[in-house]
Amino acid sequence: MPIPFWKIKRELTRPFKQLGVSPSRLGSLLLSQPYYDLVLARKKQITQGEIAATPKLAVYLIFPQSGLLASHEVALTYLVENGYAPIVVSNLPLGDADKLRLRQQSTLIIERANFGYDFGGYRDGLLEAVARFKNTERLVLLNDSAWFPLPGSANWLRAAEALNLDFVGAATNYGHARVNPEDFREIEWSYSSAHRNFHYCSFALMISGALLRDPAFLRFWQKFPLTNNKTVTVRRGEIGLSRWVIQNGRSHGTTLQISDLDRELAQLPPEDLRQIAAQTIIPEMARMKQVKAGFDIQTASVGDLINFILTSVARQGISYTHPRLVHRRRGFGFLKKSPLWLDEQASDLTLDFTRDLSGEVGAIIHKEAVELRRQRGARFSPPAVAP
Repeated sequence: MPIPFWKIKRELTRPFKQLGVSPSRLGSLLLSQPYYDLVLARKKQITQGEIAATPKLAVYLIFPQSGLLASHEVALTYLVENGYAPIVVSNLPLGDADKLRLRQQSTLIIERANFGYDFGGYRDGLLEAVARFKNTERLVLLNDSAWFPLPGSANWLRAAEALNLDFVGAATNYGHARVNPEDFREIEWSYSSAHRNFHYCSFALMISGALLRDPAFLRFWQKFPLTNNKTVTVRRGEIGLSRWVIQNGRSHGTTLQISDLDRELAQLPPEDLRQIAAQTIIPEMARMKQVKAGFDIQTASVGDLINFILTSVARQGISYTHPRLVHRRRGFGFLKKSPLWLDEQASDLTLDFTRDLSGEVGAIIHKEAVELRRQRGARFSPPAVAP
Protein backbone atom coordinates (compact mmCIF):
# COMPACT_ATOMS: atom_id res chain seq x y z
CA MET A 1 0.00 0.00 0.00
CA PRO A 2 1.36 3.49 -0.83
CA ILE A 3 2.18 5.66 2.18
CA PRO A 4 -0.48 8.38 2.66
CA PHE A 5 0.69 11.93 1.99
CA TRP A 6 -0.25 13.10 5.47
CA LYS A 7 2.16 10.58 6.97
CA ILE A 8 4.97 11.75 4.72
CA LYS A 9 4.25 15.37 5.67
CA ARG A 10 4.15 14.44 9.35
CA GLU A 11 7.56 12.76 9.22
CA LEU A 12 9.12 15.61 7.23
CA THR A 13 7.94 18.23 9.71
CA ARG A 14 8.66 16.19 12.86
CA PRO A 15 12.31 17.38 13.26
CA PHE A 16 11.23 21.01 13.05
CA LYS A 17 8.49 20.52 15.62
CA GLN A 18 11.00 18.85 17.92
CA LEU A 19 13.19 21.96 17.58
CA GLY A 20 10.18 24.15 18.35
CA VAL A 21 10.34 25.96 15.02
CA SER A 22 8.44 25.67 11.74
CA PRO A 23 10.26 24.87 8.47
CA SER A 24 9.49 28.38 7.16
CA ARG A 25 10.78 29.96 10.38
CA LEU A 26 13.97 27.88 10.23
CA GLY A 27 14.45 28.83 6.58
CA SER A 28 14.06 32.48 7.51
CA LEU A 29 16.56 32.06 10.33
CA LEU A 30 19.20 30.48 8.11
CA LEU A 31 18.67 32.08 4.71
CA SER A 32 17.09 35.53 5.00
CA GLN A 33 20.24 37.42 5.98
CA PRO A 34 22.38 35.91 3.16
CA TYR A 35 19.54 36.50 0.69
CA TYR A 36 19.26 40.14 1.69
CA ASP A 37 23.02 40.76 1.60
CA LEU A 38 23.58 38.94 -1.69
CA VAL A 39 20.48 40.09 -3.57
CA LEU A 40 18.45 42.94 -2.07
CA ALA A 41 21.31 44.93 -0.55
CA ARG A 42 22.86 45.33 -3.99
CA LYS A 43 19.90 47.55 -4.90
CA LYS A 44 20.56 50.01 -2.08
CA GLN A 45 21.12 53.62 -3.05
CA ILE A 46 23.35 55.79 -0.86
CA THR A 47 23.37 59.56 -1.25
CA GLN A 48 25.71 61.99 0.46
CA GLY A 49 23.99 64.67 2.53
CA GLU A 50 25.10 68.20 3.40
CA ILE A 51 25.41 67.80 7.19
CA ALA A 52 28.98 67.12 8.27
CA ALA A 53 29.61 63.96 10.25
CA THR A 54 30.21 64.34 14.00
CA PRO A 55 31.26 61.89 16.72
CA LYS A 56 27.54 61.50 17.47
CA LEU A 57 25.42 59.80 14.81
CA ALA A 58 21.71 59.06 14.53
CA VAL A 59 20.21 56.42 12.29
CA TYR A 60 16.70 57.71 11.57
CA LEU A 61 14.51 55.14 9.86
CA ILE A 62 11.50 56.39 7.90
CA PHE A 63 8.69 54.78 5.94
CA PRO A 64 7.50 57.73 3.80
CA GLN A 65 4.34 56.15 2.41
CA SER A 66 2.82 59.63 2.00
CA GLY A 67 6.11 61.30 1.17
CA LEU A 68 8.44 63.15 3.50
CA LEU A 69 6.44 64.55 6.43
CA ALA A 70 6.83 67.78 8.35
CA SER A 71 7.40 65.70 11.51
CA HIS A 72 10.34 63.96 9.81
CA GLU A 73 11.95 67.35 9.29
CA VAL A 74 11.19 68.38 12.88
CA ALA A 75 13.00 65.28 14.16
CA LEU A 76 15.99 65.81 11.87
CA THR A 77 16.30 69.46 12.87
CA TYR A 78 16.22 68.43 16.52
CA LEU A 79 18.96 65.85 15.99
CA VAL A 80 21.23 68.31 14.21
CA GLU A 81 20.65 71.01 16.84
CA ASN A 82 21.75 68.51 19.49
CA GLY A 83 24.97 67.66 17.67
CA TYR A 84 23.85 64.42 15.98
CA ALA A 85 24.65 63.77 12.34
CA PRO A 86 21.61 62.01 10.83
CA ILE A 87 21.87 58.91 8.66
CA VAL A 88 18.40 58.69 7.13
CA VAL A 89 17.33 55.19 6.12
CA SER A 90 14.21 54.98 3.97
CA ASN A 91 12.38 51.69 3.58
CA LEU A 92 10.71 53.12 0.46
CA PRO A 93 12.16 54.84 -2.63
CA LEU A 94 12.31 58.63 -2.31
CA GLY A 95 11.06 61.16 -4.82
CA ASP A 96 13.54 63.71 -6.14
CA ALA A 97 12.03 66.61 -4.17
CA ASP A 98 12.00 64.65 -0.92
CA LYS A 99 15.58 63.51 -1.43
CA LEU A 100 16.68 67.10 -2.04
CA ARG A 101 15.07 68.20 1.23
CA LEU A 102 16.62 65.29 3.09
CA ARG A 103 20.09 66.02 1.74
CA GLN A 104 19.93 69.42 3.45
CA GLN A 105 19.23 67.77 6.82
CA SER A 106 21.32 64.60 6.76
CA THR A 107 24.82 63.21 6.46
CA LEU A 108 23.81 60.12 4.48
CA ILE A 109 20.61 58.89 2.87
CA ILE A 110 20.14 55.15 2.38
CA GLU A 111 17.25 53.92 0.24
CA ARG A 112 16.69 50.20 0.70
CA ALA A 113 14.22 47.43 0.02
CA ASN A 114 11.46 47.21 2.61
CA PHE A 115 12.74 44.01 4.18
CA GLY A 116 13.15 43.25 7.86
CA TYR A 117 11.01 46.04 9.36
CA ASP A 118 12.86 48.50 11.61
CA PHE A 119 15.72 46.12 12.38
CA GLY A 120 16.45 45.65 8.70
CA GLY A 121 16.78 49.41 8.29
CA TYR A 122 18.71 49.81 11.54
CA ARG A 123 21.11 47.10 10.42
CA ASP A 124 21.92 48.87 7.15
CA GLY A 125 22.35 52.21 8.89
CA LEU A 126 24.47 50.88 11.75
CA LEU A 127 26.78 48.82 9.53
CA GLU A 128 27.22 51.76 7.15
CA ALA A 129 28.04 54.03 10.09
CA VAL A 130 30.64 51.58 11.42
CA ALA A 131 32.24 51.25 7.99
CA ARG A 132 32.46 55.01 7.34
CA PHE A 133 32.92 56.68 10.72
CA LYS A 134 35.60 55.32 13.05
CA ASN A 135 35.47 57.66 16.05
CA THR A 136 31.81 57.51 16.95
CA GLU A 137 31.03 58.34 20.58
CA ARG A 138 27.28 57.70 20.43
CA LEU A 139 24.95 56.12 17.90
CA VAL A 140 21.21 56.64 18.23
CA LEU A 141 18.60 54.43 16.54
CA LEU A 142 15.23 56.09 15.92
CA ASN A 143 12.28 55.35 13.70
CA ASP A 144 9.11 57.15 12.67
CA SER A 145 6.72 54.69 14.33
CA ALA A 146 6.59 57.38 17.02
CA TRP A 147 6.45 61.15 16.82
CA PHE A 148 9.54 62.74 18.34
CA PRO A 149 10.15 65.15 19.99
CA LEU A 150 6.79 66.08 21.53
CA PRO A 151 6.31 69.73 22.51
CA GLY A 152 6.97 70.33 26.18
CA SER A 153 9.08 67.20 26.61
CA ALA A 154 12.49 66.77 28.20
CA ASN A 155 15.57 66.46 25.99
CA TRP A 156 15.81 62.68 25.61
CA LEU A 157 19.20 62.81 23.89
CA ARG A 158 20.77 64.70 26.79
CA ALA A 159 19.04 62.52 29.38
CA ALA A 160 20.24 59.33 27.68
CA GLU A 161 23.79 60.65 27.40
CA ALA A 162 23.78 61.62 31.08
CA LEU A 163 23.22 58.00 32.10
CA ASN A 164 26.64 57.19 30.60
CA LEU A 165 25.71 53.58 29.80
CA ASP A 166 26.50 51.31 26.88
CA PHE A 167 22.86 50.89 25.93
CA VAL A 168 19.92 53.17 26.74
CA GLY A 169 16.28 52.92 25.73
CA ALA A 170 13.59 55.57 25.87
CA ALA A 171 11.14 52.98 27.22
CA THR A 172 10.84 49.29 28.07
CA ASN A 173 8.22 46.56 27.83
CA TYR A 174 7.45 43.31 29.64
CA GLY A 175 9.49 43.87 32.77
CA HIS A 176 6.68 42.38 34.85
CA ALA A 177 5.43 38.84 35.30
CA ARG A 178 2.42 38.08 33.11
CA VAL A 179 -0.86 39.25 34.64
CA ASN A 180 -4.32 38.08 33.63
CA PRO A 181 -6.35 41.22 32.91
CA GLU A 182 -9.31 39.84 34.85
CA ASP A 183 -7.08 39.44 37.92
CA PHE A 184 -5.80 43.03 37.91
CA ARG A 185 -6.75 43.55 41.56
CA GLU A 186 -4.18 40.94 42.58
CA ILE A 187 -1.15 42.46 40.83
CA GLU A 188 1.98 42.90 42.96
CA TRP A 189 4.17 45.38 41.13
CA SER A 190 7.74 44.16 40.54
CA TYR A 191 9.33 45.52 37.38
CA SER A 192 12.76 44.23 36.39
CA SER A 193 15.01 43.58 33.38
CA ALA A 194 15.38 40.00 34.63
CA HIS A 195 12.04 38.95 33.14
CA ARG A 196 12.34 36.69 30.11
CA ASN A 197 10.64 38.95 27.54
CA PHE A 198 11.85 42.25 28.96
CA HIS A 199 13.15 44.53 26.25
CA TYR A 200 14.07 48.07 25.39
CA CYS A 201 11.62 49.46 22.85
CA SER A 202 13.24 49.85 19.45
CA PHE A 203 11.71 53.21 18.54
CA ALA A 204 14.55 54.98 20.41
CA LEU A 205 17.88 53.45 21.47
CA MET A 206 21.29 54.93 22.25
CA ILE A 207 24.50 52.90 21.84
CA SER A 208 27.91 53.87 23.21
CA GLY A 209 30.99 54.03 21.01
CA ALA A 210 32.60 51.29 23.10
CA LEU A 211 29.70 48.92 22.46
CA LEU A 212 29.62 49.87 18.80
CA ARG A 213 33.27 48.82 18.45
CA ASP A 214 32.77 45.48 20.22
CA PRO A 215 33.37 42.76 17.55
CA ALA A 216 30.76 40.50 19.15
CA PHE A 217 28.17 43.28 19.00
CA LEU A 218 28.93 43.84 15.33
CA ARG A 219 28.58 40.11 14.66
CA PHE A 220 25.09 40.27 16.22
CA TRP A 221 24.13 42.80 13.55
CA GLN A 222 26.00 41.19 10.68
CA LYS A 223 24.35 37.83 11.33
CA PHE A 224 20.96 39.23 12.32
CA PRO A 225 18.29 36.96 10.73
CA LEU A 226 16.01 39.36 8.87
CA THR A 227 12.37 38.51 8.32
CA ASN A 228 9.17 40.19 7.16
CA ASN A 229 7.25 38.56 10.01
CA LYS A 230 6.60 41.35 12.51
CA THR A 231 6.19 39.08 15.55
CA VAL A 232 9.44 37.28 14.79
CA THR A 233 11.21 40.61 14.24
CA VAL A 234 10.15 41.76 17.71
CA ARG A 235 11.42 38.52 19.25
CA ARG A 236 14.73 38.45 17.37
CA GLY A 237 15.18 42.20 17.35
CA GLU A 238 13.85 44.05 20.38
CA ILE A 239 13.97 41.07 22.74
CA GLY A 240 17.02 39.47 21.14
CA LEU A 241 19.10 42.65 21.17
CA SER A 242 18.11 43.48 24.75
CA ARG A 243 18.96 39.98 25.93
CA TRP A 244 22.32 40.12 24.11
CA VAL A 245 23.25 43.35 25.89
CA ILE A 246 22.16 42.05 29.29
CA GLN A 247 23.69 38.59 28.97
CA ASN A 248 27.00 40.00 27.75
CA GLY A 249 27.31 42.15 30.84
CA ARG A 250 27.06 45.54 29.12
CA SER A 251 25.70 48.44 31.11
CA HIS A 252 22.12 49.32 30.23
CA GLY A 253 19.16 51.36 31.37
CA THR A 254 16.24 53.56 30.43
CA THR A 255 15.38 57.20 30.81
CA LEU A 256 11.82 56.15 31.71
CA GLN A 257 12.36 54.11 34.87
CA ILE A 258 9.06 52.63 36.07
CA SER A 259 10.13 50.20 38.79
CA ASP A 260 8.59 52.63 41.29
CA LEU A 261 5.44 53.36 39.28
CA ASP A 262 3.23 51.86 41.97
CA ARG A 263 4.60 54.30 44.58
CA GLU A 264 4.32 57.24 42.19
CA LEU A 265 0.66 56.47 41.50
CA ALA A 266 -0.07 56.04 45.21
CA GLN A 267 0.91 59.68 45.77
CA LEU A 268 -1.67 61.03 43.31
CA PRO A 269 -5.14 62.23 44.32
CA PRO A 270 -8.09 59.95 43.43
CA GLU A 271 -9.38 62.27 40.71
CA ASP A 272 -6.03 62.16 38.90
CA LEU A 273 -6.06 58.36 39.09
CA ARG A 274 -9.60 58.25 37.64
CA GLN A 275 -8.50 60.44 34.76
CA ILE A 276 -5.41 58.30 34.09
CA ALA A 277 -7.50 55.11 34.17
CA ALA A 278 -10.12 56.59 31.82
CA GLN A 279 -7.40 57.67 29.38
CA THR A 280 -5.74 54.25 29.29
CA ILE A 281 -5.05 53.35 25.66
CA ILE A 282 -5.54 49.66 24.83
CA PRO A 283 -4.59 49.20 21.19
CA GLU A 284 -4.49 45.42 20.75
CA MET A 285 -5.85 43.39 23.65
CA ALA A 286 -9.51 42.39 23.67
CA ARG A 287 -9.43 40.99 27.22
CA MET A 288 -7.92 44.14 28.69
CA LYS A 289 -10.42 46.23 26.76
CA GLN A 290 -13.28 44.16 28.20
CA VAL A 291 -11.94 44.68 31.71
CA LYS A 292 -11.83 48.43 31.15
CA ALA A 293 -15.37 48.43 29.76
CA GLY A 294 -16.65 46.59 32.84
CA PHE A 295 -14.64 48.61 35.35
CA ASP A 296 -16.57 51.45 37.00
CA ILE A 297 -13.79 54.02 37.13
CA GLN A 298 -15.93 56.67 38.86
CA THR A 299 -16.74 54.52 41.90
CA ALA A 300 -13.62 52.35 42.04
CA SER A 301 -11.35 52.42 45.07
CA VAL A 302 -7.91 54.01 44.89
CA GLY A 303 -6.31 50.57 45.15
CA ASP A 304 -8.32 49.20 42.24
CA LEU A 305 -7.52 52.25 40.10
CA ILE A 306 -3.81 51.85 40.72
CA ASN A 307 -3.89 48.12 40.07
CA PHE A 308 -5.84 48.60 36.83
CA ILE A 309 -3.28 51.14 35.59
CA LEU A 310 -0.36 48.91 36.59
CA THR A 311 -1.92 45.89 34.86
CA SER A 312 -2.37 47.84 31.62
CA VAL A 313 1.32 48.79 31.74
CA ALA A 314 2.40 45.23 32.49
CA ARG A 315 0.35 43.92 29.55
CA GLN A 316 1.17 46.45 26.83
CA GLY A 317 3.87 48.85 27.97
CA ILE A 318 3.61 52.35 29.37
CA SER A 319 4.57 54.16 26.16
CA TYR A 320 1.50 52.65 24.47
CA THR A 321 -1.01 52.76 27.28
CA HIS A 322 -0.31 56.05 29.07
CA PRO A 323 1.26 58.68 26.80
CA ARG A 324 -0.41 61.56 28.67
CA LEU A 325 0.83 60.33 32.03
CA VAL A 326 4.47 59.96 31.00
CA HIS A 327 4.48 63.16 28.95
CA ARG A 328 3.00 65.25 31.77
CA ARG A 329 4.86 63.74 34.73
CA ARG A 330 8.10 62.52 33.12
CA GLY A 331 8.56 64.77 30.09
CA PHE A 332 8.43 61.75 27.78
CA GLY A 333 9.07 62.91 24.22
CA PHE A 334 7.60 60.09 22.11
CA LEU A 335 4.10 59.19 20.96
CA LYS A 336 3.39 55.88 19.23
CA LYS A 337 1.32 56.15 16.06
CA SER A 338 -0.16 52.66 15.71
CA PRO A 339 -3.04 53.09 18.22
CA LEU A 340 -4.56 55.49 15.67
CA TRP A 341 -5.54 52.57 13.44
CA LEU A 342 -5.52 49.51 15.71
CA ASP A 343 -8.60 50.30 17.80
CA GLU A 344 -11.27 53.00 17.59
CA GLN A 345 -11.26 53.99 21.27
CA ALA A 346 -7.45 53.99 21.32
CA SER A 347 -7.53 56.12 18.18
CA ASP A 348 -9.94 58.63 19.76
CA LEU A 349 -7.80 58.94 22.89
CA THR A 350 -4.62 59.40 20.85
CA LEU A 351 -6.25 62.09 18.73
CA ASP A 352 -7.41 63.86 21.88
CA PHE A 353 -3.84 63.85 23.16
CA THR A 354 -2.37 65.22 19.93
CA ARG A 355 -5.04 67.93 19.88
CA ASP A 356 -3.78 69.15 23.25
CA LEU A 357 -0.12 69.38 22.21
CA SER A 358 1.09 72.96 22.08
CA GLY A 359 2.67 75.17 19.46
CA GLU A 360 3.58 74.68 15.83
CA VAL A 361 5.00 71.20 16.35
CA GLY A 362 1.86 70.17 18.22
CA ALA A 363 -0.25 71.34 15.27
CA ILE A 364 1.97 69.36 12.87
CA ILE A 365 1.59 66.17 14.92
CA HIS A 366 -2.17 66.56 15.27
CA LYS A 367 -2.61 67.18 11.54
CA GLU A 368 -0.61 64.04 10.73
CA ALA A 369 -2.56 62.05 13.34
CA VAL A 370 -5.87 63.07 11.75
CA GLU A 371 -4.56 62.03 8.33
CA LEU A 372 -3.34 58.67 9.65
CA ARG A 373 -6.76 58.07 11.18
CA ARG A 374 -8.37 58.93 7.83
CA GLN A 375 -6.05 56.66 5.84
CA ARG A 376 -5.70 53.64 8.09
CA GLY A 377 -8.66 53.95 10.46
CA ALA A 378 -11.29 54.54 7.79
CA ARG A 379 -13.47 51.81 9.34
CA PHE A 380 -13.87 53.94 12.49
CA SER A 381 -16.52 56.58 13.03
CA PRO A 382 -15.45 60.14 12.21
CA PRO A 383 -13.65 61.59 15.22
CA ALA A 384 -15.33 64.29 17.28
CA VAL A 385 -14.36 67.82 16.30
CA ALA A 386 -13.16 70.05 19.13
CA PRO A 387 -15.25 73.20 19.63
